[in-house]
Amino acid sequence: MKINKELFYKVAEEAKASPRLRMNYDLRNDENELSQRMLNVLLPGTKSPIHRHTETSETVECLESTCIDRYYDNDGNETDMFVLSVGSDLIGLQIPAGQFHSLEVPSDWKEKGVILEFKAGRFEPATTEDMLK
Repeated sequence: MKINKELFYKVAEEAKASPRLRMNYDLRNDENELSQRMLNVLLPGTKSPIHRHTETSETVECLESTCIDRYYDNDGNETDMFVLSVGSDLIGLQIPAGQFHSLEVPSDWKEKGVILEFKAGRFEPATTEDMLK
């Protein structure tokens, strides 16, 4: 499999049809793998809910354009903001286990962001305590 602009475009077309304005593309060989590897194409105007991964850290690397990752405390107050951008000094983050965060591409930006995400462990949908409202 090639990870290239053609794949980004294909996944972006699927993201356009999603109310979330983002779409994941699974890079695992099998759904039973004990890791999570995916592309995430983020269109302008998308923002993930504030969430955390309690059992593992998450690695995020920007492959195209720019996106923002924000950190929050347990009360939902923003504590840090990171602009991840291809060609800049900051292209990715290692997000510690238990760190509340969100990922976004602001609606006034013109380009989609594309990131690679890696986490240990089998995929499990987030539970209520993993999300902040």
